[in-house]
Amino acid sequence: MCIRILGASNRRYAYIGDIVVAVIKEAVPNTTLERSEVIRAVIVRTCKELKRSNGIIIQYDDNAAVVIDKEGNPKGTRIFCAIARELRQLNFTKIVSLAPEVL
Repeated sequence: MCIRILGASNRRYAYIGDIVVAVIKEAVPNTTLERSEVIRAVIVRTCKELKRSNGIIIQYDDNAAVVIDKEGNPKGTRIFCAIARELRQLNFTKIVSLAPEVL
């Protein structure tokens, strides 16, 4: 659940590449992250379509985020989903290198 969008004063919705402060609603047992923990995450997929300057529209089936630390590096070591090319332009190169596919 999203608490606040960092860098946006009064915006209601987060888009791909935005850093959000969020709360973990579900957690896998035996991990470092626990339920109801406040974390930072970067949005990597949204149901809202993303329009590129060349006319291509990208839309995902669900919303997803990657948990990051204070420096912007991912806390995990694997990413299972395809991510958008815009994350590379926003200097999230570590997340892009872990992703299996970049759209």
